[in-house]
Amino acid sequence: MNIQIIQDKLKALKLLDNNITKYTLLIDEKMIEQGALFFIPLGNKEIKAVIPAPTHKYFLMNEDKITYKNLLAHKDIIILK
Repeated sequence: MNIQIIQDKLKALKLLDNNITKYTLLIDEKMIEQGALFFIPLGNKEIKAVIPAPTHKYFLMNEDKITYKNLLAHKDIIILK
């Protein structure tokens, strides 16, 4: 799914500027962080997005700026199908 479509749907749901509440760290078998997986609610559907390591640490540092808008604007974001 296109990032612009996701942004438009979040804007329609009035969630674009909300803080992300559902995410998890991706940790491998050697206990090394490989990134973060974010869940984006779109009504009855949920889109998954990943920010790979090490940039996920910088994104998660400032809790006030962990919004869907900032997530979708991140240069390293990967939208999963």
